[in-house]
Amino acid sequence: MGVVVSNRGRPCLHAEPLDGGEPTLMGRAGVCWPRVVACVPAHNRLAWTLRFLEHAAEIDYPNLGIVVVDDGSTDGTGEAVAERYPEVTVLTGDGDLWWSGATNAAIRYALDEPGTDYILTINDDATYDPGFLRRMVETAMEDPRRIVGCRIHCQDEPGLLWGIGTSCVFSGVHLYRLNFGMRTWKELEGRLPDPYPVETMPGNGVLIPRAVFDEVGFYDERSMPQYHADSDLVLRAAKAGFKPVIALRAAIYNHVNTTPLVDNVADLLLSRKSDLNARAVWTTLSRHAPVTRWLPVLACIYLPFLTPEWAKRIYRRTIKPVLRRVRPLDPPVPEAAGSAP
Repeated sequence: MGVVVSNRGRPCLHAEPLDGGEPTLMGRAGVCWPRVVACVPAHNRLAWTLRFLEHAAEIDYPNLGIVVVDDGSTDGTGEAVAERYPEVTVLTGDGDLWWSGATNAAIRYALDEPGTDYILTINDDATYDPGFLRRMVETAMEDPRRIVGCRIHCQDEPGLLWGIGTSCVFSGVHLYRLNFGMRTWKELEGRLPDPYPVETMPGNGVLIPRAVFDEVGFYDERSMPQYHADSDLVLRAAKAGFKPVIALRAAIYNHVNTTPLVDNVADLLLSRKSDLNARAVWTTLSRHAPVTRWLPVLACIYLPFLTPEWAKRIYRRTIKPVLRRVRPLDPPVPEAAGSAP
């Protein structure tokens, strides 16, 4: 695997003036905003990548750099970004980096640049409120040990939550649960503490202090090239004393893929495109789950793939629908002020 810097852009800096004067890195309240570098993996999604960068100019944050990793795209992603956005650094991979490797490449590049304080991991198909990053940074600056996520909504139904961080489950066919997934923000707004503490979180829209990478390391691109490395890093960081929280005033909008990336048993078990990739699942369990959960979870996930066809039919018709419907419960939500006891 290799990475080449094909466009060494300068930081994408949105400096704001003080009292109508010259642009400065100082905010209107006299706060020196820390340097944030957004690390964006990309692969054959030219339209989405360009849309992301077009709207990045609207992000209301005064000290932002962007690194895009074009991992072997054949649709001209790297060339188009370099031509249209010279302020953005473009790294070129060989097509074998996947999400974890591409994100790691961007992070290493960003941390080699002087002055980088925070890494923002975000996907190129995300959309966002212009003030989301400023709100996340404000939350992070209250405690240097915080890892800060945001509310993630569904792009197609903006009022619907995709998740507010993630909880560990390790039961049945579930490794993790997206907190409050498929619930409306309207029913939860004002009822959760802000920032909201969580066990871990997806990697889309996460602000990470550079100390995490110094103390904990990077995403596990060998065992978890595409799935679960985001949750794994936050869990490892939490064990080292970092505090995962969600800044509830910050929101991004996630493109929810409804088309399976793999469609056969061999790929489900072995492909890096699969969230059931055996190595990634085993690494997750062995690092973060109680030993007593290992065998039951592995049996629930993989046994159906290894049984005779007649048994698989019975499983699909009877047991699997029940397991899918038995969704782990969300964390408790405090009663709204003034509600009945």
